[in-house]
Amino acid sequence: MDCSPALSINSDMTDEELEKYFASYIPLSNLPTPPPAKERAIPSRTSTPASSTSQTHTTTNASSPPEQKAYTTHLANLVPLNVSTHRPHASVIQGFLDRAGLPDEMVAFAGCVLDALSNRFASTWRDALAPSDYARHVKDFLRTDSRRSVHVSPDVIVLAALSLAHGFLSDRLRSSRHWSVMESDGAFTVQEIEATKRAILQDMDYGLSRISNEMVQQRLKTMQRASALPAVTPAPNTTIMKQDRRRNLSISLQGAAIWSYGVQTPEPSP
Repeated sequence: MDCSPALSINSDMTDEELEKYFASYIPLSNLPTPPPAKERAIPSRTSTPASSTSQTHTTTNASSPPEQKAYTTHLANLVPLNVSTHRPHASVIQGFLDRAGLPDEMVAFAGCVLDALSNRFASTWRDALAPSDYARHVKDFLRTDSRRSVHVSPDVIVLAALSLAHGFLSDRLRSSRHWSVMESDGAFTVQEIEATKRAILQDMDYGLSRISNEMVQQRLKTMQRASALPAVTPAPNTTIMKQDRRRNLSISLQGAAIWSYGVQTPEPSP
């Protein structure tokens, strides 16, 4: 856009020409210029320790599709066993999926990402969290058994896998701040999500492109197959009946010692 000749420092207009210019000048609008729009402030939340994550997200959305519950269990089971002393919470992952609203293919892609993690991921993840201010007492847990002192819940690993899947497959990107505030509902910080994503990519040798469409479709079929299985709930009195049978068990062998209540009685004298 060209500047007005009256405001140009290179203008060679005379005073008489400037007077004629301002005399014929018509403003573009008489309305005042509105102030610049401000981005809506997103409230920041602190990180949630692993011990209290399950208490923060104890309820799940009752209107969630039934197959989504099977997806949450499938994703939780794909997290490596050695990353923490406790497993990811299905109710928390359920909240991730409810708020993210991702297509099934993206969820399956995230499952492929989690399935590609090696046993070395646990140490890679802890090293990635170490520079963050939100890894509490990092020096203490690196000197001792690190699995006992990790304060970041392994739920963030599933959240990071979903974020990577969305960023790889979708054109409309969501920032890590969006995943921190919206999808995780403030349970995890931007630093924790970014560190976990870096650890996943490093462990996979940045091989997201190696996940083919066939792998995603096969993973999706596995997840859907699990959702189609009927839920098996044991009868309420099954455990009690087993305990009663075990408690009243008495084996008597003729001509031998008698077992009763788990104690051997001496044989009768001849």
